[in-house]
Amino acid sequence: MPDLKDDTGKKFDEGKIDWSLVPLKFVRPLVPVFRIGEQRYGFENWKKEFENPRRRFLAAIKRHLEEAEENPLAINEKDGGVYHLAQVAWNCLMLLWHELRTEGGEHP
Repeated sequence: MPDLKDDTGKKFDEGKIDWSLVPLKFVRPLVPVFRIGEQRYGFENWKKEFENPRRRFLAAIKRHLEEAEENPLAINEKDGGVYHLAQVAWNCLMLLWHELRTEGGEHP
């Protein structure tokens, strides 16, 4: 039982994920990609079942990576002006999410 009379603030976070390690600067470029997806396909469409998600997400990763290969800050004007590398990162996350779901592993 913790000593509640101590004036020191308590925070029992041992063993919990330390989200402070993920700067929002890294996540920010993904938000417009999510927004475009919502506008085009509906809210959280990415959570739905896809036919062969591995093939589809890997194909998208390769398409966007090809565009970013010569210019890492290449903008995809066809998809609302987002970075191709943000779309690479987004598709990598979706691939991981679907693989974890398929394998019954820890689901994000």
